[in-house]
Amino acid sequence: MAMNWLKATRILPVKKNEDTAQPPEPRYSSGPDEHALFSNYRMSLPLLICWFLLLAFGFLMMFSASYGTSFVMTSVDYATSKTDGIEEPPVVAVIPEADASHLARRHAGVTLISVLLSIVFAFFVPFRQLTRKRLGYFVWFLVAPLLVACPFSAPINGARRWLNLGAFSFQPSELAKIALIFFLANYFTVRSYERRREQQAGVRALASSSRDVRDVRRDDRNAVSRARQSVWKKAYIDVTKPALMSLLWVVLVLIQPHLSGAIILILLTLVMFFLAGIPKRSLILGGLQVLAIVLVLLTLVAVLYPYFDDEHTSFSAMVDARFSYARQRVSTFNNPEAATSDERMQVTQAEIALGSGGFSGKGFGTSVQKLNWLSEAHNDFIFPIVGEELGFVGVLTVMALFLLFLVCGLSIARRANSKMARLAAAGYTIFIVLQAFLNMGVAVGIMPATGISLPFFSYGGTSNLFFCAAVGMLLCISKSATEADQELSIIMEEN
Repeated sequence: MAMNWLKATRILPVKKNEDTAQPPEPRYSSGPDEHALFSNYRMSLPLLICWFLLLAFGFLMMFSASYGTSFVMTSVDYATSKTDGIEEPPVVAVIPEADASHLARRHAGVTLISVLLSIVFAFFVPFRQLTRKRLGYFVWFLVAPLLVACPFSAPINGARRWLNLGAFSFQPSELAKIALIFFLANYFTVRSYERRREQQAGVRALASSSRDVRDVRRDDRNAVSRARQSVWKKAYIDVTKPALMSLLWVVLVLIQPHLSGAIILILLTLVMFFLAGIPKRSLILGGLQVLAIVLVLLTLVAVLYPYFDDEHTSFSAMVDARFSYARQRVSTFNNPEAATSDERMQVTQAEIALGSGGFSGKGFGTSVQKLNWLSEAHNDFIFPIVGEELGFVGVLTVMALFLLFLVCGLSIARRANSKMARLAAAGYTIFIVLQAFLNMGVAVGIMPATGISLPFFSYGGTSNLFFCAAVGMLLCISKSATEADQELSIIMEEN
């Protein structure tokens, strides 16, 4: 009795047992050694090899598809002059020192820098440093102003998608793709941890109901109060809040306008929600909240837009005018017989390129369609050039490489030792493979043309930079994705 009294008055320490011990707070870890800067140097060799094969194959095909365009670009100079403020017709000057490798060299330079930066990042940065609770919000608020600034930038080909930073320009919508995956992975990981704390705190609160409420830890009291929230508020936190933050980015990308980028962002959001393991009740109620909010906002915008427009144009007319190119592409896809020859030109030439390649192709560098027949042959429509020059064998090789990339990436996600690492690895893998097969779907005519590039093959500095950044994140996660770490992670999460 005396010993119990001394323990109750806290003169003697209380020996903790399974009923009274407080479980340690789970930490988001990317490796077993929390104190070492580099827990594991071994990046995923299969993913690295697959990535290098895609880069090498993509560069060869990009060079083959672009040397005609490069030759024309560097052999002719259009000089304009003004007389009394009136612009004279352009004077064409032929440059004898044309460079057929102009675009390929630029592509190689940007890709090489991107690969080196990605590998250095994966080698020196432990993933646990990227799992801080507020880092997801920091990334979101870092990218959002860039998307807001796009409509005020100089238009290029009728769209305001680029931001110029001196000698460097980039598309914030491409950055938004990889940033969205990181933000949602971080958000859902933190939210999963909070739900687990709520359950644990609820059990402890019931077990200590005979004691004074002041004996319950402050963190437990907060968790209990969250556990008592209504199901609608939980649905808002689990689903509605991240969905609306993602949709805001989608709207900002649509304003540019960049329809294909918005489609990719929507698909990535759906993928991350599917992988997050959100309770079904929260998914249903949160989906209803998102639907109601979106309908109300669309109604308000449709009603109020004519009053703020100088020409008093209706909202539907504005949307139709802004996305007329997309409507035309969908119309051409649904009813090609009613489309004009100019509207069918790109799709028709892509089909000719794929069909003329046969089983083994015409040979590397011998494509005819890339010689100003198929527009964007070195960019969005590079896949038909692969089919024309390398035939069915080349097409299957490209598809097999991306499927191998999918297997390697999902294997890293499966063996990752924290929920955020699993979500991020799966998200970045699906992002690259999804965009690749969407591009192939457009090339073979099963989808309308949307302007989606083929990762590691299409020409483009910004897109390749962020594709490589996504692979760098995968390699960073793979460093500590071992079976031993997985067991440690399970123990940490259960405790």
